[in-house]
Amino acid sequence: MDLRVKKTEISIYNAFMELRAEKPLEKISVKELTDRALISKQTFYLHYQDIFDLSEHIEARLIDEIMQDINYPDNFVENIKPVTVDIFNRCLEKRQLIRTVFSGSRNSVFTNGIERELKAAVYKQRPELRADLKTNIYITFLVQGCYHAYQQYGPINLERVVKIISDLTDDFAIHYSTNEYPLM
Repeated sequence: MDLRVKKTEISIYNAFMELRAEKPLEKISVKELTDRALISKQTFYLHYQDIFDLSEHIEARLIDEIMQDINYPDNFVENIKPVTVDIFNRCLEKRQLIRTVFSGSRNSVFTNGIERELKAAVYKQRPELRADLKTNIYITFLVQGCYHAYQQYGPINLERVVKIISDLTDDFAIHYSTNEYPLM
């Protein structure tokens, strides 16, 4: 990659992250970003269509970083606890970045992206589950539920909350595989 292009991308990224930490995505203008990045608007538009396109690229890259190289055991649908713990740990390492990039109206983009990637891993191992409503609901429930439980209870005792969530995930996986749901 051309060094000038790399420097421009870094400058755009840094300016975006500074602005995103200060305000909602909808309030960031291309002019404001280009002024902060010390580039022209034309240069910005060579790389991105608009601020939302830039945001989507950054969001996708962050989700990819979190989900790449996760070790999925052969039976991880039934034994999802280690995968859950791995995803949680990766998210905790990047929690400030996640808070910044996915704040405000972009909050659901994060959980939807994690859910999409987890489903892709399931379907890669077990393609027959793609159309299985139970499996789709199971994954949605796990990702969305874990995230919201973490958001609500994480400030109380983060380590304990992560352990409880991973234990519940494991319990739910056992019941998922036997068709027994104690909560329903």
